[in-house]
Amino acid sequence: MNQIMIHGKITKAAEMKLITINNEPVPVAVFTVVDIGLPYQNIEPTYFSVNYPKEQASFINKYLVENKEVNVYGSMRQKYIKDKNGNRVPHYFVRAEMVELLPVFSQTYGENKND
Repeated sequence: MNQIMIHGKITKAAEMKLITINNEPVPVAVFTVVDIGLPYQNIEPTYFSVNYPKEQASFINKYLVENKEVNVYGSMRQKYIKDKNGNRVPHYFVRAEMVELLPVFSQTYGENKND
């Protein structure tokens, strides 16, 4: 079974594209998520290209902005693209089945502003 769950931050605002699946136009949100690991880990960040081909993508696109924390549930896919020399090279991406927008907590959360 090919399933993946990614928790990370969006690197820049999502782009909306329209593709054809089974002769039907489908909106797709395309964005990149970075996973920086746990705070105590000293690892290089991992970047994941995400395609979210669902009707919901057009509704949440305005929330898929830079530094937004998300959970992405989906599967890994591969397609071949041509590089600048014309060679076919594999391109890996996540085909999202669900994108969960996570809440943003301010640093003053829970502080009494009247003090």
